[in-house]
Amino acid sequence: MSFQPEELLKYLPVEIQYQEIKASEEAYRQLRLSQARGRICCFGLSLAMAIAILHPDINQWFEAKLQLTRIASISFSTTINKSKEADKIAAALVNYARSQNWEVRTGERRYNVFYVQGMFPSGVKNNNTPNKFNDSRFLVEVNPTPKLVGAWEASIEPGNHYTEKPMNASGAAQIEVPGQYKAWRIGKHKGREIALIQVAPVNIIRDFNRNSKVDKGDKKEYSIIGANQHSGSDQKFVDNTSAGCPVGRTIEGHQEFMSYLQKDVDFQANDNFIFSTTFISAKELKF
Repeated sequence: MSFQPEELLKYLPVEIQYQEIKASEEAYRQLRLSQARGRICCFGLSLAMAIAILHPDINQWFEAKLQLTRIASISFSTTINKSKEADKIAAALVNYARSQNWEVRTGERRYNVFYVQGMFPSGVKNNNTPNKFNDSRFLVEVNPTPKLVGAWEASIEPGNHYTEKPMNASGAAQIEVPGQYKAWRIGKHKGREIALIQVAPVNIIRDFNRNSKVDKGDKKEYSIIGANQHSGSDQKFVDNTSAGCPVGRTIEGHQEFMSYLQKDVDFQANDNFIFSTTFISAKELKF
């Protein structure tokens, strides 16, 4: 014969019955407390998401915090889905370059350098607020299909320091986007940091009215201005790290970027090899 727990309880001594009843009440109280905490957490998360969606600046902050600085499977342990997303970005970059009849190098360890204006390395697009590292630096290998080798936070616009106090009376410089320029050779930036050094002219736009925007009245030129591709020295904001140079935010990320380029087969064959760099607006990319 079997008994239900409630029936068995009445055969126990009174003091044990009391203890069991109190234990049951406490367990029920803890359950209700956990349920209440769960509802509060869900409400808080929902409220935070609603605020992030409605407020562009907060939304951009969330995206920056949640993004992956490097999303290529070769750079860190990742899931198959992340690898697929990374290669979608690589394919979009290559497809855009080819649609413009620009150079796309193919083959093992032939790395194509891309910068995307207004997009985080994770592929999330943003409103390209001035003085922030909200652009991306990418390396893509096409062998035979596009593969994202590395992705890093970057900025291709000058920081506030040089926008407000330009080195040229015509305004701070910015490389024209979109565009592809064969203009960089591996060397030392200011004699101390391994970088891509500008050795040929590129299209430049000068921020004449110092508003951190490209306007019709801004002057254009085709010149060498020392727009080297170096690091942003781990700074949170662009500020004085760039007067118009395409920069990767972190020192570690930049060193990784350069280590790939130093292993490039064309550079290995000729240490004076000139690298092309492609600049694209996030608005033009589809993936």
